Amino acid sequence: MRLRANTIPLLFLPTIWKVKQRHRFWTYAIRKIAPVKISKALAYLHGESFREYLHDMKLVQQYAVYNRKAIVDEIINRMGFEILDQFTTIHNYIDLESMILRKGAISARKGERVLIPINMRDGSLICIGKGNKNWNFSAPHGAGRLMSRTMARKTISLEEFEKTMEGIYTTTVSRATLDECALAYKPMDEIIGNIQDTVDIIDVIKPLYNFKASE
Repeated sequence: MRLRANTIPLLFLPTIWKVKQRHRFWTYAIRKIAPVKISKALAYLHGESFREYLHDMKLVQQYAVYNRKAIVDEIINRMGFEILDQFTTIHNYIDLESMILRKGAISARKGERVLIPINMRDGSLICIGKGNKNWNFSAPHGAGRLMSRTMARKTISLEEFEKTMEGIYTTTVSRATLDECALAYKPMDEIIGNIQDTVDIIDVIKPLYNFKASE
């Protein structure tokens, strides 16, 4: 039996609804408690609360996986393409096998294929992890910003944005997406030079068409 990808997330709706209800309950309960100032170093969960957090996190991560698959399935079906190979890369999560918290980072274990997005213009890097212990078996999840979103909107002109995207078809270069201009991110050459110890770069995906949703 082959489920259509756009129906897969629906299977998780009852569970997601329960998770939302649980979080809503605890949100109201916490609001009734007098606020207590706690140092960030001491702001952690333990016991049952910690286990419930990890449980909910796994549910959300799995939902995100199926959501991405649904998007891919829709594009593939409508464009008449065929999937020859695929893999997924996630960031901002907890690796439960190794108990590694990756914020702004991805797993890069030895032999693991990973995707490192750069920007709208330059595309993404396909890499193979080296399993470098000194890097905590990780790699950066992207190029990283040179400018905050607010600064990018104030600093970069629409004309500059349009110029960076010459040669790439897009319908979404506008003032609403100025904060995603390539000029707001660290240059690709800098990223490539800094990640040699943790991954081998095997390919660069250059965009032919780019769609960027605005907030």
